[in-house]
Amino acid sequence: MTTKTITTKSGKTITVEMVREVQDKVNYSDGYNIVTGREIVEYTNITLRDATGKTLMTGDEIDTPRNIPSEMKVKGAVACIGNAYVTQEIVDLVTAAFAELQAKNPKSDEQVAIESAKAQAIADHDAWYYSDDAIASRKLERDMDDPNSDY
Repeated sequence: MTTKTITTKSGKTITVEMVREVQDKVNYSDGYNIVTGREIVEYTNITLRDATGKTLMTGDEIDTPRNIPSEMKVKGAVACIGNAYVTQEIVDLVTAAFAELQAKNPKSDEQVAIESAKAQAIADHDAWYYSDDAIASRKLERDMDDPNSDY
């Protein structure tokens, strides 16, 4: 876990936290903890606090909604973090903090291997599912299930 804290001109603090790791995947079965493989844990948290330390908003990503209320646009809102509208200054600070945290905490070789194996499994499934044999098999099964069929 890596954390970056930034103080704005107005005295507010922005804390950006990034967690990127690989851990054991545990299956809890009748009192036994069985390790069934490895899993990727990756998430981010963004917290904005005022000068006194009171939490103003929390979120996990910068969202750019289509419909920002006009009263928020007048105040300079361009994006949303959690349930709060934020200005371009805060968006730039958070984006810079994310870039710095990603440079400090790159993906491990194990995480890259897990992601590529998952992508390969999806590609293999799609290649089989859309093959001519699989399509013909599904068509035959539908025909056999039809009550008006001769099968």
